[in-house]
Amino acid sequence: SLARCTAAGWAAPWGMASSILGRILAIVLAVAAAGRLGLGVIAYRTANALERPSYSVVRQLGGGVELRRYSPYLIAETSVRADSMREASGKGFREVAGYVFGKNRPATKMAMTAPVRMSSDPRGGVPSTTRVSFVLEKSYSRRTAPAPLRGQDVRVRSVAPHLLAARSFSGPPPSEKRVSSERQRVLDALSAAGLRPASDGETLLYGYHDPFITPSFMRKNEVAVRVEDSAAEVRAS
Repeated sequence: SLARCTAAGWAAPWGMASSILGRILAIVLAVAAAGRLGLGVIAYRTANALERPSYSVVRQLGGGVELRRYSPYLIAETSVRADSMREASGKGFREVAGYVFGKNRPATKMAMTAPVRMSSDPRGGVPSTTRVSFVLEKSYSRRTAPAPLRGQDVRVRSVAPHLLAARSFSGPPPSEKRVSSERQRVLDALSAAGLRPASDGETLLYGYHDPFITPSFMRKNEVAVRVEDSAAEVRAS
């Protein structure tokens, strides 16, 4: 009948249009994904070129754990009370980033460095205090580093030379469960090597890439613990 012919006449071009629109959408999504990945690669390479603290590798331990000896360096640090390191990271990052990017005396904009450091010791209970810090450029000293603004919860301090056991892994900013798991791997490697952590509870978490642009599979995280120097010297002798 006439109605069936009319319906059939509309169905063919509509199906063709839907197919074309689907292909266009697929192309747009593919281009967007490629552009997103391209920006991520740029962010990854930019972060890898940032200044980092100097250290030498003492030796490789088991389980992918690296024993390092760090030279002294300077940090800008704030303390945040929170139930988890991840919860503390946002507020702490904003506070210290404000100082580094010009909220200081005399309004000096400093260069970004890596890694962003977090340290926490849960033995004090929950919420615990997490310290979030940025490494300052090597050109600064305690005397020449810009002063935090009055009322700003940031302090500039030196990190003394130290021995550190660290394990690197990729992925998004890790959960508390992942941090705990990685810390245990570090402790197991230390125990197998006859070494001891300098603290029973302190955990260090280092992030080398931004959590927004760099793809998670390209991001570098590290969980670390400080190591007793005396024990390391005995084992090395």
